[in-house]
Formats: sequence, C-alpha cells, structure tokens
Amino acid sequence: ELQRGHPKPRSPHGWGLLVALWFLAFYEPVVTEGHLRRKNLEFIFIRFSAWEFAGCDKLWAGLVTTLCHHIRRHFGALPLSVFHVLGSRPRFASGFSQREWILKKGTCLRLWGLLLVLGVGVAILLVALLVPGIKDHHALKVVGSAVASLSGSSLVLGALSILKNFLVSEKKKIERLTDSDRFAGQLGFMSKIRDEVEVLVDFLAFMEVFERRRLRVVLEITSLDLCYPEKVAGVFNAMATLLSDANAPFIFLLAVDPSVIVPCLEQTGCMKGLADNGYLYLNRAVTLPFSIPEMGSRSRLRSVEAAIQTREDLMYRIIADNVAKT
Repeated sequence: ELQRGHPKPRSPHGWGLLVALWFLAFYEPVVTEGHLRRKNLEFIFIRFSAWEFAGCDKLWAGLVTTLCHHIRRHFGALPLSVFHVLGSRPRFASGFSQREWILKKGTCLRLWGLLLVLGVGVAILLVALLVPGIKDHHALKVVGSAVASLSGSSLVLGALSILKNFLVSEKKKIERLTDSDRFAGQLGFMSKIRDEVEVLVDFLAFMEVFERRRLRVVLEITSLDLCYPEKVAGVFNAMATLLSDANAPFIFLLAVDPSVIVPCLEQTGCMKGLADNGYLYLNRAVTLPFSIPEMGSRSRLRSVEAAIQTREDLMYRIIADNVAKT
C-alpha cells in the first residue's frame, strides 16, 4: 500500500485513540473507490467452540456474544461506546471522489449552539449574583439558572449515554435479552439482536476507513457436532443473521463432520421445503465446502512416530539442561 502511494495505516490505540474519537464525533466516513481497491487486509480471528456453550438454552446467542466481546476487546470499549451515541454509518462516495471524511455540520452547529446557550446562561447567572444593584432581581437568577441547566443537561445526557454504553457491553445487552421472558416469544426478539449486529457492522466499516485498510472478521466454529440437534440449527440461523447484510465483513470457518451434522438438521424443522435433505441444506449454507480425507494407516503411523520423536527430543533437551546446571 505504501508503494502504491496510499497513506500509512493507523491504529485506534495510543495517540490514535484521540484521533479516532475526534473523527467519531465530528466526521462522517465515506467509502471511496480507492478504499475498495485497497489490498491491505487485517484479519481478526475469533474462535468459537460450540461445546463450551452447549449447556445454555440458546447456543446461537453464544456465537453473537462471542463476536461482540472480541470486537469490543480488539478496538477498545471507548470507541465503540462513542460510536453508539455519536457515530455515523459510512456512505458510498458519489462519482470518482476520493474524499473519505465529511464534516458533520449539524453536529457542530448543535454543539456550538449548546455551548453558546450555556455560556449565556452562566453569564446571566454571574451577573445576577455578582453585579451590585442586580442581586435583588430574583427573576434574572431564575432565567440564568434555567438556561444554563437546560443547555448543560443536554451535554450531560450525551456523556451519560456514552458512559452507559461503556459500562454495558453488547454482550451484556444480548444476554439480558435472552434471559428476559417477555422477549422469548416475540417476533421482534431477533430484530433487536440484528440491530446490535448492524451497529457492529457499521462500526467495523467506520474503522476500515479510519485505519485505511480492509477488515475481515474470521469466526472459527468448532465442536458443533457435539451439541444437540436443535442447537445446531440455531447456530446456522445465527450465521444467516450475521451474513444477511451483503457488506458484512464476516467469514465463517465451519469445521464439522457432515455425517453427524446432517442427521441433526433433519431432526429439526428447518428442512421444510428441502425434502428433508440435510446435505442440500448444508450445501446451501456453506459457500465453499471442502473435505479432508480420512487418514490412512501409514499416515497415522508417521504421525505417531513424529510425535514420539518430538517428545524424545524434548526429553533429551531437558536432561541435557539439567546436567549442564549440575
């Protein structure tokens, strides 16, 4: 990227955190043609072992919460919290424009207006309290206090919203939704989960423009063939929810045994319209399927010999180090 004349990538950590917060508050990102052609990729690998969440009622919720937790830990809680309150969804550039940031004039005007009103209110209040001859005017004190408190309360509410999102992570929000009985049977339940995922996707798109590189989140799903059939279907539904957005930067690596997964899918109600064919459903859910052939007897013997040889070398090094110390 540097050889092609593109600017150096930046990070939202250290001094870059202050720059990221400034852009989050006052600028709107624009996805340009030059950004789409960037070849500088950063992969964020997230491992999800379904067996670790097999005891919970909603296994798919464990997949979504794991995703939210790792994204929050990778970029930091503060940028994500500020994005929830002040961030803007990236938009695509019109024509061949290469301008990646647009000043949010509405936000700047509102902020300057609040600061101006706050200053006027504080000035009126100080005049009413300190200037001789005006101290006795109770109405002036009331007006100054009201103006200052109203303008200051707007700034405080914004700060409290950021603090709330900082303390209550997306993982906790989803866990509260899954634990709540009043959401369990409603159609809007998955809509709320999808809203959280959409905010996460928009945040990743914002960070792509800020870091000047493309981002891909790779979720490695393992041990799914050790779970109950209805929970296996739930994980596939969660994958469909995360991939419902065409611009979602998610890549799923699903490591399963089809001979175990297919009967699990056929036992659930997700096979309607597919002639109860689990392989057909699996082929439609997986974009690029490939299989690893079963290991033969010679390959197994070579693997065992290599493992034994490695262990012998390790033991020899330990003994040699102990002899050298003595």
